[in-house]
Amino acid sequence: MFGIDEKIREVFRDVGADIPGLKGIVLSTFDGLPVASDIKSVERQNRIAAMVSALVTLSKKVTSELEVGEMEAIAVEADEGKIFCYTIDDSAILAVITHKDINLGVLRLVIPKMIEKLRAIIL
Repeated sequence: MFGIDEKIREVFRDVGADIPGLKGIVLSTFDGLPVASDIKSVERQNRIAAMVSALVTLSKKVTSELEVGEMEAIAVEADEGKIFCYTIDDSAILAVITHKDINLGVLRLVIPKMIEKLRAIIL
């Protein structure tokens, strides 16, 4: 029987295979602790989880202050790649790191499926 960590990684492998240009996925808590990742370096997982937590926490405050509703996703575009962050209820954050030329249409179709599967595991 798989543990939660392995079930999450299985979702990363299965659903993530449908995203060409994917560089990494990290599921973390709002406290900035990694839950599961397909990134091999534990140090890098820890840094990503902490930074994503800070980014999402600030973004939630900004959307609340500007009265535009609940924050659903964040996109950060850089010259060599992109980072997408999604909240999974109030329990976790999904960070998806991609190459710069990612097909956003594919990402928008696949990520909701991944979030749905992750919710079924962690909630």
